[in-house]
Amino acid sequence: MPELNGGHLFIRCLKQEGVQKVFTIVGDTILPLVDAAADEGIEFIDTRHEGAAMHMADGYARITGQPAVALFTGGPGFANAISGLPAIYTSESPVIFVAGCAELPEKGQATFQEIDQVAMAAPVSKGSWLIHDTRRIPEFVATAFRTAMSGRPGPVHLTLPIDLQEAPVSEEDLPPFLPREYRNMGRPQGDPALIEQAVSLLANARRPVIVVGNPARYSVAPAQLEALAEATGAPIFTVEQARGLIDDLHPLCFGYADGALNHTARKFREADVVLLLGKRLDHRYRYGGVFSADAKLIQADPSPAEIGRNRGVAVGLLGDLGAIVDQLTATAQPNRSLGPWLDALRQERTAWLDSLRSNAAGESPMHPLDVYTRIEHLIDEDTFIVLDGGDYVQWGRCYLPARAPGHFMRLGPLSHLGGAIPYAMAAKLAYPDSKVLAFMGDGSFGFYSMEYDTCIRHNLAITGIMGNDSNWGIDKTFQLAYFGRDVGTSLRYVRYDQVVEGIGGYAELVEQPEDVAPAVERAINSGRPSLVNITVKSGASPLADAMIARRTGG
Repeated sequence: MPELNGGHLFIRCLKQEGVQKVFTIVGDTILPLVDAAADEGIEFIDTRHEGAAMHMADGYARITGQPAVALFTGGPGFANAISGLPAIYTSESPVIFVAGCAELPEKGQATFQEIDQVAMAAPVSKGSWLIHDTRRIPEFVATAFRTAMSGRPGPVHLTLPIDLQEAPVSEEDLPPFLPREYRNMGRPQGDPALIEQAVSLLANARRPVIVVGNPARYSVAPAQLEALAEATGAPIFTVEQARGLIDDLHPLCFGYADGALNHTARKFREADVVLLLGKRLDHRYRYGGVFSADAKLIQADPSPAEIGRNRGVAVGLLGDLGAIVDQLTATAQPNRSLGPWLDALRQERTAWLDSLRSNAAGESPMHPLDVYTRIEHLIDEDTFIVLDGGDYVQWGRCYLPARAPGHFMRLGPLSHLGGAIPYAMAAKLAYPDSKVLAFMGDGSFGFYSMEYDTCIRHNLAITGIMGNDSNWGIDKTFQLAYFGRDVGTSLRYVRYDQVVEGIGGYAELVEQPEDVAPAVERAINSGRPSLVNITVKSGASPLADAMIARRTGG
C-alpha cells in the first residue's frame, strides 16, 4: 500500500460520495491528488481544454442526476475552467469544482500562479472554500456535497493547497462518517394544510397546467410525475433540466414550457390554476406575467427564497419536490371537467407541429426542419439529444420530443455556447450503448472542436449534426432586425467535416435534403466519433422571432 497523504484522504472522501470519474486536465498543483486518485481507482477523463471538462461535469450531473467532480491545477487551469462555471451555476447543476494551488504558508506572497480562486468562484457558486488544514478535508468535502445538493442544486468550489495534498495522514484520519451521517437524506414534505388547499384548487380548476422546472430533475422520478398527471388529469409542460422527466409523448404532456419554442404553451395565459414544480417566475415567464392576473398560482419549491418571488402566489409549498408530488398525488381529487381544455391544447399542439413541418420544403440550401424531420426516425426513447447554437438548433428544440430524464440537453439559461460536444461526451460516457446526437451550429463547433480528440482517446462515439450557414446565426438575425445590417457576425464557409477527419473521426458533407438521413445513419453506424456537416440556409427561428417581437413591441 502507498503511504497515505492528504490527497488520498480527499479522494477517499469523493469515493465515499460515489464518485468514480473525474473530469480534468492534469497540472502542477494537483499532481499529488492525481497520483492518489490512480491509487484509489478513480477514472480520469482528460480533455483538451479545462472549460470542456467543466461542461462534461455539468452534462454528467444532468445525465446521471448525481453530483459530478471537475479537478484542475490552480492559476491558469482554474482560470480556463471557471469560464464554464457561470453556465453551470445558472443551470443549477451540482458540480464539485476542485482546484489546487501553491503551498498554504506562501499565500499572499505572490507565490506560484497565485490568484484568489475562492473569491473568484464565490459569485457563481453556492459556496466557495479554501481547505486550510489536512485534518478538515473530510469536513470540507462533506460541506461541499451537502451544499451542492440541498435546496435548489448548484455548483460549489474547493481549493486544496498542494502542501496539504502531500501531508502524511494515517488510517485514523480517513473519513469518519458516511454521507447519510452528515447530511439530510430524507425528503421534507409540504405543509399538509397547504397541500389540501393546492389539491382543492386543482380539483376545481377548468384550465389547470402543471409546469416542471430544474430542481425536479434531482428529486422527482418519472413515475411520480406520471402518477400526478394521471391523478389530477392536468396537462404537464416541462422546461430546463426537467425536459424528459415525463415523456413528451405521454397523453397529458404537451412539451416545452416556453411559448417561444412551443406555441401550445402560449395557452398559459388562459390557465386558471398553475402548479409550478420548481419553475422560477423568471424573465422567461415575464416574472409571472405570462399567466393572467386572475390565475391562481401554486408554487412548490425546495428554496423559500423562490416562493412568491416576482409575483404573489395562492399557495406556497416548501419542501422536497418528490415528496410534494407524492403528497399531491395521494390526496388528488379527479377533475372530470378538463375535456374541453385538453382538446384545445391538443388542437394547438397539432397546428404547431404542422406549421413547423411545413418549413421542410426540400429546397437547397435546406431549411433546418429538413434536417430534423428527415432523421426523426433514427431517434428512439433512449437517444440523447444535445442542442447547442443559434437559430439552427432552436428549430430542433421546437420540434424534437424529450423522451427521458437527462436525455434532452440544452445549454441552460446563460446560453453559453460550445457545450454540445462536452455534453455529448458525458452522455456517451454514462451510456455507451445509447445513440448520442449533438446538434450544433458552425459557430458553436469552434469552441471545443479539438474535443473530438478526447472522443477518440476515450472511445466516445458521439454523432455531431452540424447546421452550417457560415454565420453567427441568431445574432445576425437580431442585427438585421434591429439595425438593418450585420456587423462581425459572418463566418467563412469551412469544411468542418475535414477537420474531424483530420483528427481521426468519421465525417461527411451534406448539401441536399435527401442525403441527410443516409449520412447521419452512416455516421451513427461508423462506431467512431463523427460529424455530419450540413449546409443550411440562414433565417430567424421561432425563438428569435419571439425575442425580436418582445424587444420591438411587435
